[in-house]
Amino acid sequence: MMTKNFLLPAVLLLAAVLAGRAQTADIADTGEETPPPGSTLIQSDELQMDQVTHIAVFTGNVVVTGTNFSMKCQDMTVNFDKGGKVDTILAKGDVEIVQPGRVTHSGQAVYTRDDDKFVLTDQPVIIDNKNKVSAPKIIIYRTKQSMYTEGRTQTTISEGNAFSSTPPDNGQK
Repeated sequence: MMTKNFLLPAVLLLAAVLAGRAQTADIADTGEETPPPGSTLIQSDELQMDQVTHIAVFTGNVVVTGTNFSMKCQDMTVNFDKGGKVDTILAKGDVEIVQPGRVTHSGQAVYTRDDDKFVLTDQPVIIDNKNKVSAPKIIIYRTKQSMYTEGRTQTTISEGNAFSSTPPDNGQK
């Protein structure tokens, strides 16, 4: 039988899901409280947890702050498996995810644990250093450190910031 308060510790497991791989660079100051290393702070106007359906719904000005990342959105729904681990996360409404050197904007972001991927929709844009990618749908596989797009994709690569580590020839533009 499940304990009555399994969701509260499970919400804390969001740190492992959202933090991603360890990074050493600082992120932009969000003005929010910084949680202790290895933990995640979630702030929202309201929270509704349902012990029967294993769902936590954060609504209104949601701010998630973890080690070297932050996420803002209007609403976030977290589904847990029966063991209390995060299964899926649905963030909606002006979703912004900030990591060292990278910012993503979208109307919606869905995370699924089974394949460790984020699917960004509703005009998603990724700005990585000075490079930019936009498409109707952007799929990010965290473990593989790879990205795919669906639909007409626009990519802007800034001079000197190509995807390889080889500097461009001074005569090339």
